[in-house]
Amino acid sequence: MFFLKPKLIKNDKKSIAKLLFEDVSPDQWDQDHLTKAHLDFSIDSVRLVNEYAERLIHTEFGQQLLKTFISRIGAYLGEVIRNHKDGQYRWFDFNSVKANTVHLNNYVPSIKNESVLYSKKMDHVLCPIYEVKLYFEGKSNYNNFLAYVEQAIKT
Repeated sequence: MFFLKPKLIKNDKKSIAKLLFEDVSPDQWDQDHLTKAHLDFSIDSVRLVNEYAERLIHTEFGQQLLKTFISRIGAYLGEVIRNHKDGQYRWFDFNSVKANTVHLNNYVPSIKNESVLYSKKMDHVLCPIYEVKLYFEGKSNYNNFLAYVEQAIKT
């Protein structure tokens, strides 16, 4: 007899990623830069997300928003990665992936209801939301989001 692994639970994060340009503050910089035209899920658009994150980190109002924006920015980075990985990765619930692979044994969810990018075919996991959390905590191995995205696309 063999044991069946628990079913993977899909999570679509594109709608969360779109909030970066659909739910924009009245700040003039945000209005001018956080637009659908600028945030087109390209690798180059990640530079703008970096700039936005730095603005959040260095303002009192931004510090208050960071917990909410971890998911938005992580979902956006994940969508950029997904778009450049030819459909190899999909968003899944963290816990359902953890039950199906050993690659998350050393991770704990960084936020409630976290999702990860997972390739069943390659049994490979990417954790963009977790990486954003580490970045905002000053614990990331990457100097910026662009470095993370470029590395994730290479692997």
